[in-house]
Amino acid sequence: MLCFLCCFFLAMGEAAEIDVVIPVAAKDAKTLDYCIEGIRNNCNQVRRVFIVSAQPFTDQAEWIDETAFPFSKEEVAACLQTLVPGKNPRTGWYYQQLLKLYAAFVIPEISDNILVLDADTIFLNPVSFLSSKGKALYNPGSEDHAPYFQHCTKLLPHFRKAFPGLSGISHHMLFQRMCLEELFQQVEQHTQMEFWRAFCLNVDPASLRASGASEYELYFNFVFSTPHHVELRFLRWANKPAIRSKEMAKQLFREAIREGLDYISCHQY
Repeated sequence: MLCFLCCFFLAMGEAAEIDVVIPVAAKDAKTLDYCIEGIRNNCNQVRRVFIVSAQPFTDQAEWIDETAFPFSKEEVAACLQTLVPGKNPRTGWYYQQLLKLYAAFVIPEISDNILVLDADTIFLNPVSFLSSKGKALYNPGSEDHAPYFQHCTKLLPHFRKAFPGLSGISHHMLFQRMCLEELFQQVEQHTQMEFWRAFCLNVDPASLRASGASEYELYFNFVFSTPHHVELRFLRWANKPAIRSKEMAKQLFREAIREGLDYISCHQY
């Protein structure tokens, strides 16, 4: 597809700079500054760092108010309630996935290369997200959750999982604007509705209150369906306990560096 060739050329030259987007909720406050510091210190391709949230949680990054997006958390909740009536404790989880996918189209003057980073994910060693040849680099995980792929197939009828045994879920992802535009166009053409509504309304009701969709799986497998400008590379990483104090953080970081890990994710559920 033309868009994938365009993404390749956009990744060259001045466009090789990356802007970072971190969606943030109150539960992420203890890891946020570690997350920002980690990516700034360990990726020399980073230009600007944005947090997307209902309120500013730090002065270490530029704040983008959630109200700038073309949907609200309440609208997402109402959309999901058409599938399963009543309050859904996972509404915020689906909402932040949409914030990630739409950031490229909402944040003024953002780079065409957008590294979306979970707020509990902390880089500890040098890393690149664009190769010297301009290819976008992706670190796979191993998660294999069937409802994610069922959801993707509803959005993209020709969807196929790119790699048996590999997942797009590793708590960060490089999004590129033209690839997102192509993804949105294909989903909207197939579903005949706005992308964010299609994303919500095609979650299987049986999986809605658990884990019924993944923005990372959707984008990862989409871009690897035409893999000319993308490439797998394997980083060393691990899930770690939630950070409760500065001393705990220091201990976790020391242990992770001794283990040779490139990054850790300290999940705040």
